[in-house]
Amino acid sequence: MLQQLLSITQAAERLRVRPSYVRELVAKGRLTFVHGEQLNATEVEQLAKLMDKLRHEGLATLVQISGENNP
Repeated sequence: MLQQLLSITQAAERLRVRPSYVRELVAKGRLTFVHGEQLNATEVEQLAKLMDKLRHEGLATLVQISGENNP
């Protein structure tokens, strides 16, 4: 099965951020370049869902995530 790849611009559009912020996410290890400057679409989608949830539910989501990571 082929892995779907996104450009930095496409990832930025999906995450609703600037392309420079996508580069910051890569530098911080939140996303990884797969081939050149291409990003794994599945990884971007997972991050996009989390970011969308944080935008809508804010602090409650952070508390939930922290609770899941510290049983």
